[in-house]
Amino acid sequence: MEWEKIMEKLKDMILGEIKEEFREFKSTVSGQLQGFALAIETMNSRMSGIESRMSSMESDIRDLRKAIDETNKRIDDLRVELKAEIMLNTQRIDETNKRIDETNKRIDDIYLEVSNIRGDLNKALSRKEVIDDVLIRVQRLEDKVLAAA
Repeated sequence: MEWEKIMEKLKDMILGEIKEEFREFKSTVSGQLQGFALAIETMNSRMSGIESRMSSMESDIRDLRKAIDETNKRIDDLRVELKAEIMLNTQRIDETNKRIDETNKRIDDIYLEVSNIRGDLNKALSRKEVIDDVLIRVQRLEDKVLAAA
């Protein structure tokens, strides 16, 4: 029976040591599991933050797209207005050019008329000079005739 007691004691010692090692192992594994759980919670928290930022970025991108679309619409409207203004200005310029052409034609016609009048005036002045010369000669002749009589 002593062997049995020795065996029992050995068994209790070995089982006690195994239990102690198992407790330490369990404690270590529990600590590691808690660390992993904490790491997973931290990662989940970070992922939630990233998802929140991503959602915010998506919202910002939508807002930017909307603003760009509105800006493009205003630019298109402005282009239409500019085209209309350019067309009106082109018409005004064409009308002004037409009036300038008509004015230039009238100026040319007046210049020709003035040139003709100048020519007629020069002829008239030449005739007047001839007439004045004739009058002077007639006056001299009269003076000579009267002086001789």
